[in-house]
Amino acid sequence: IAPTLWRVEALLALLDGDAAPPVRTNPGADVARILTRLGFVGRKGVLNDAAGCVASAIKAIGENISVENKAALMNAWCGHMYSGDDSEDGDVDGAYWGEFKLVELPRDAEALSAIAHERPGLIALPERGEELYLSLMNTNCKRCQKPPRDPALCLVCGEVCCCAGACCRRGKHGECAQHAAVCGAGVGVFLLVKSTKILLIRGKRICLYPSVYLDQHGEEDEFLKRGRPLFLNERRYGALEDLWVNGALDYDTLALHTSRVGSDFY
Repeated sequence: IAPTLWRVEALLALLDGDAAPPVRTNPGADVARILTRLGFVGRKGVLNDAAGCVASAIKAIGENISVENKAALMNAWCGHMYSGDDSEDGDVDGAYWGEFKLVELPRDAEALSAIAHERPGLIALPERGEELYLSLMNTNCKRCQKPPRDPALCLVCGEVCCCAGACCRRGKHGECAQHAAVCGAGVGVFLLVKSTKILLIRGKRICLYPSVYLDQHGEEDEFLKRGRPLFLNERRYGALEDLWVNGALDYDTLALHTSRVGSDFY
């Protein structure tokens, strides 16, 4: 149940306008926190009561809960849609699902635009490749507190990870695979700083995407062997962002054709 609720919490964070998904702690505490936010309470006096919250949710979904409580839960879930405008006769226009009054909906396009949210996107990158390289080479990994031997920059949240490093490996999982599970529910987009390649992770599969930093002739300089100045290619980075935003790692032909099993190594 935890992976599903993590996606729910990420959606709530997006609707609230947060810059990044909430930090994960452990499945039990996360389940309790998210279900509590959705209105399902555990046993009194029990901290992080995941079992109690799940039992409360099961009871709420069943037939024993009253109509009033179901309506209150639905209104709490959809509260961000509330317009707060009353009609002249004191009644409020609302949306209904069966006998349940769900939310108060805006009446016009101007009100609808007020609840619109910005399109999610990847982090902003510096224009020059050497600026990115120099700024990250001495950045410590949060897990091992040392500069990574092969740094990988998460393009979703900006965290620096040890790519394929033994120092941060947990069991058979490398830090990039661990971070992708927490930050993107199994989807990760990383810039390999030294090679300038893009590492895409989707579950157990990985794919190396072309570099988004090119020289003045539009060519890549992997591992900076030629020492040419590199510049951010907005077209490539935009295409990568569209790939991530649309969840296209599952069906994009290029990504699937060049992918392979082995994300745990990274």
